[in-house]
Amino acid sequence: MLSGKDRLLEIVSIIKKYDLLKNATPKNLRLAIEEAGPTFIKLGQILASRDDVIPKEYCDELSHLRNQVKPMSYEKVLEILDREYKGKTNEIFKSIEEVPIGSASIAEVHKAVLNDGSEVVIKIQRENIYDLMAMDVRLLKKIIDLLKIDKIFDSVFNFNDIIDEMFETAKEEMNFLIEASHTEEFYEKNKNILYIRSPKVYREYTTSKSLVMEYMDGIRINDFITLDEHGYDRDEIGKKLVANYIKQALDDGYFHADPHTENLKIKDGKIIYLDFGMMGRLSKRDRELLSKCILAILKDDVTEVSHILLAFGKTRGQVDHMVLKNDIKRVLDKNKSQDIADIDIKDFMNDFLAMLSNNHISLPKDVTMLIRGIIVLEGVLRSVSPNINLMQILSTHIKPDNIFDEEKAKRFLQKASQSGTDLVYLPNEMLSFLKGVNSGELRFNIELNDSKHQMRNLEQLVHLCMVTILDVAYILGTSLIVMQSNGDLPFIFYVYLVLGGICTVWIFYKMFTSKIRNRRR
Repeated sequence: MLSGKDRLLEIVSIIKKYDLLKNATPKNLRLAIEEAGPTFIKLGQILASRDDVIPKEYCDELSHLRNQVKPMSYEKVLEILDREYKGKTNEIFKSIEEVPIGSASIAEVHKAVLNDGSEVVIKIQRENIYDLMAMDVRLLKKIIDLLKIDKIFDSVFNFNDIIDEMFETAKEEMNFLIEASHTEEFYEKNKNILYIRSPKVYREYTTSKSLVMEYMDGIRINDFITLDEHGYDRDEIGKKLVANYIKQALDDGYFHADPHTENLKIKDGKIIYLDFGMMGRLSKRDRELLSKCILAILKDDVTEVSHILLAFGKTRGQVDHMVLKNDIKRVLDKNKSQDIADIDIKDFMNDFLAMLSNNHISLPKDVTMLIRGIIVLEGVLRSVSPNINLMQILSTHIKPDNIFDEEKAKRFLQKASQSGTDLVYLPNEMLSFLKGVNSGELRFNIELNDSKHQMRNLEQLVHLCMVTILDVAYILGTSLIVMQSNGDLPFIFYVYLVLGGICTVWIFYKMFTSKIRNRRR
């Protein structure tokens, strides 16, 4: 294992080798990242879906990092397995193929046969991967701090946040017992979907660094020649793939976060999902907010979108609400003239992420994972079935009645009952005003030269506003009851009349006593 100083020198030598300071072509950058190792490969994979941050040609090149990492030697593979199985590898496996069927940043996958004849795959973790990635993360953060890179790019994205997200995700991926649980949970949630399959886990042979699963043969989802030869309808595959992914995200709240072509196969009319190292989970609240946000976007309701985003995300510093609304409107207007079937969801998502970053709003980690998963899926869909539009299917899935279910209706009625009948008759403009004040969208800039005098004036102004609101509600409420009574006034009218009168008298009394106190001061 290299020391921190030796590792830094190694990274510097790789930068020089590929001439990244003078000739950082997409290919040179990709080759340098592959040679730099797992940490940089994971970062490259994240940046591959961020063409709002780096040019598209770089994103396209970095996308090849997914499954083209240099494999370990076969001797090293056997050494790791013997360590995991305490020297009993030969008692478990009849054979293990030397050439891996996949080699990624954290692990590689070998086909094998158990002694009982079952065909399996073994996912084997690279040696010392955690220590190497932890060292790289420390070095990258030191470099960012020394060069002040984060301050330079803060308006675009936060390097430290990307590194932290990458490392947290990688740490979870490094524990194969977690992935085994992910695989089993995904199976349970999708076992009743006739066109979806996922592999069985052999728990008795699975450890934190070695995962044994059922081998699932099939046609790669992007092997179009073979799919066509077997008579598959690619449009049907696309529709089912999208429908199931929306079901995973918005119905189950548990979704595959990396649905690229290497993780999707077709066999016997079923879509086979592989590799459950990266899974996302959305709470019921997050799913509701996400559904409402999508519905508001489809309705072009800028105000509602801004409210939901502020409820959804975390803010870094103060948010200028007017700027946020204008930026949301700009993103929505970009696709306003297009039919929903013609909207490029990848471009739309990237514009949306850039807009959030510019307004210093960060979404929850799993929501960001979902957005990236959708971007990856959209790329798969574009190649498999260009006629199928993810946004169009999403719009048919999200309906107001999907959001406003029976349980929410009960809660709404309870709150409405508790709020009192007077608020029901407040004008919509007044409610919008109060909502704006509450969320901080409406601001009052007051220069207080004589602070005590000005504060007294402000207090009186607030009291006057309260009386005005109350009287408006009181007058409208009594008028509507009289109009609808047809001469026979209900009992509730007199209750309303007495309560309204008492409240008004009480407010005037408080104003009067406050004025006397102010004079005495």
